[in-house]
Amino acid sequence: MNILVVGATGDVGSAAAKIAVKKGHKVRALVRNTSNRDKLGEAKDRIEFFEGDMLDKASLEKALDGMEGVIIAIRLTEGEQKKGRTYQDVELAGVTNIVEAAQKKGLRKIVHITASGVGPQCVSEMYQAKYQSEEFIRKSGIDYTILQPSGMFKDFAFYHIPTVIRMGVTNKWQGPIHFHMSPLSHIDLAKCMVDALTNPKASNKTLEIGGPDCITSAELLNMIAREAGINTTYTEGVSKEQLIEMVKSNPQKSFFSVEMIKDFYNDKRLDFKIIDEIFGIEFQRVGAYIKETVPKVKAAIEQQGK
Repeated sequence: MNILVVGATGDVGSAAAKIAVKKGHKVRALVRNTSNRDKLGEAKDRIEFFEGDMLDKASLEKALDGMEGVIIAIRLTEGEQKKGRTYQDVELAGVTNIVEAAQKKGLRKIVHITASGVGPQCVSEMYQAKYQSEEFIRKSGIDYTILQPSGMFKDFAFYHIPTVIRMGVTNKWQGPIHFHMSPLSHIDLAKCMVDALTNPKASNKTLEIGGPDCITSAELLNMIAREAGINTTYTEGVSKEQLIEMVKSNPQKSFFSVEMIKDFYNDKRLDFKIIDEIFGIEFQRVGAYIKETVPKVKAAIEQQGK
């Protein structure tokens, strides 16, 4: 299939583009002149690059010339925010523009990723933008697969693992610890995205997607501590309600808004059998990822301290 990947130099998008090339798809990537194309590795030489912008409808229509499908793997980045762009700009207007261009060009498949918990009940600008983009796709008349991941391993390497290592021996975490999640690697998510292009079982579906391990935050933190050689067990956390009050009293210190916390922190128990029946791939397990990643993060922290 001839496909356009939007977000092809991000973590998930680059993985999807590389996998799509390996699967024999002809891949075109929508990029800017500042995009890091080296993130695509050896696949870079087998990918056609088209410079454009998702908020530029004319460039999108040209980018979609001759395409049959599109993978949308975008989010509001720090760079976009510095330009003054908002969730409504990127995750709603940007997606809407892509879908409208896809309709004009007669595409037959859209694969899009948002987040677990996205729905009409959401109150934050981020989650509402994601939900409205989903709705626009569902009503587009184009076959679609929308994937809503339940936690990503790469976030553990960025936040959970270094935080546990730096905190050392303690039994208290700075957030809720009893909510469930079924995290997965961005590579496995990308595999499912590419498979969804031609998999009839994924046709016109919105799927909460995760790996086979349903764990609580406490279980994750304790796995990290054990692998890092820290003799501790996390038994206490901050409730969702307490966290909301903390942010209300000092919003400048929080990365998340009150509305984002309301949308993000929810118990997420997925039925993995549904995902397995549709995609049938072997997902990396949480334990294997922790065992592989904790030593690397620990070594990097120790090196920084020298």
